[in-house]
Amino acid sequence: MEFSGTVQSRSSAQPSRGPPGDAAILALNPARRDRILSATGWKDLCPGTLNLRVTPDIVHRLLLCVAVIRESAEHIVYPPESAHIPKLRIGYLYFQGRLKKQNSVISVLVRRACNPLADVVELLSECKLRDRLKLSDGDAIGCEVDE
Repeated sequence: MEFSGTVQSRSSAQPSRGPPGDAAILALNPARRDRILSATGWKDLCPGTLNLRVTPDIVHRLLLCVAVIRESAEHIVYPPESAHIPKLRIGYLYFQGRLKKQNSVISVLVRRACNPLADVVELLSECKLRDRLKLSDGDAIGCEVDE
């Protein structure tokens, strides 16, 4: 499955008072990191995610792909003031994919919640995607997900 999306700032980026970012959540959930490294074969996981704004049909079409990780909300730890978020999202699905920009192709996991935001997917990688691909908010980028 191929799609394109638009890079957008994380909901936790300053000066937002939104939920904690993925780097903070990853620190509270070391087993999540272990699952991701095991599923991908990566040597490392860059803390944080790259958010892509996509059309709502992309979020739904991901369900036609095979998830490499299915994560229940039961075991996801958030800070007390945001503890409702995993229950709201029910859990998370992770899909193996590749992010493409010009001649660069980078292995990623594409994540969506079971009860997702209508038009956002998150990308995880071994490297900081914004830096590696010189991405800024508003940039369009292509992604491919294994079906």
